[in-house]
Amino acid sequence: MNKERVDVRVEPELLEELDAIAERKGFATRSSAIREAIVEYVTQNGDSWNSAGINIGIPNRIAERLQRQIMNGDARDANEAIVLALDFWLRDMEAYYLRRRDRIERAVKENIVSDAALKELQTRGKDLEGL
Repeated sequence: MNKERVDVRVEPELLEELDAIAERKGFATRSSAIREAIVEYVTQNGDSWNSAGINIGIPNRIAERLQRQIMNGDARDANEAIVLALDFWLRDMEAYYLRRRDRIERAVKENIVSDAALKELQTRGKDLEGL
């Protein structure tokens, strides 16, 4: 596997912590520990790189419901629980508006047919007036 070289400046305290972690986890070199840390970071955060960051205030009653979903295993954390909840809500709203649009289109078509029938009746009625 081809590898690129990356030079990074890091605070000495952070390097000490990294070396301690690398030793505990049995990494042969600091580089292998850094590679593993990068892989783990990208794996955990890859999906969020292309997302919009939005800060919102959540009422306690909703936060408690989200926490229950996390405790039940439906989501890993609050961010995931919120994304899932918004996704479900948006799907419901889209479905609602699509159903509503279908009803409106049906009503319009029925009115157009009714208008056409009314015009035809009026036209025929005028034709019958002379009899």
